[in-house]
Amino acid sequence: MPQATDTDGRKFRETLTIWPHRSLSPRGFLLVMAALGSLAFCIGLGFFLLGAWPVIGFLGLEILVVWFAFKMNYRAAERRQHLTATPAKLKIENVSPAGKTDTTELPTAWVKVELTPRDEPDPHSRERQKILVRSHGRTAEIGHFLHPAETPKLAREVGQMVERARSAALREEDPDTAEAATTVR
Repeated sequence: MPQATDTDGRKFRETLTIWPHRSLSPRGFLLVMAALGSLAFCIGLGFFLLGAWPVIGFLGLEILVVWFAFKMNYRAAERRQHLTATPAKLKIENVSPAGKTDTTELPTAWVKVELTPRDEPDPHSRERQKILVRSHGRTAEIGHFLHPAETPKLAREVGQMVERARSAALREEDPDTAEAATTVR
């Protein structure tokens, strides 16, 4: 089967990388931790002067718990999802924070991109929309770690990406097959 190419003669390939958004930068993290540390120090000094020195240990433990929670959040942000669409297949690579990769490949010609449920759920419910990619009984979820507001837009982008890959496959048919099809008419 011939490979579809773009106008420059290169093979058609479109990629998309998705990762969770974290709004606090490393510099912001240092500022937050410095502010909490300063506040804990002032409170601890006050209790120390009053004779309640064991409170200092609990304040230190509190700072350690907050630091650990932020580090776990940043580790979760290292999750990635790489989508690669070619005329032959849609490849979905899920990369965990530990670096482990899980790959799913689906034939592009048969891929169906679904946003389920179609209507946006009530913001107060625990239900959320999912982007499911299906083909031949296999299903993969895309962007499960994203904010619910980003899900519909991503579903449209993935659908368009698959359509462009299908179009590339149709545009770049084998010349012998295309010639035979036009002479049979």
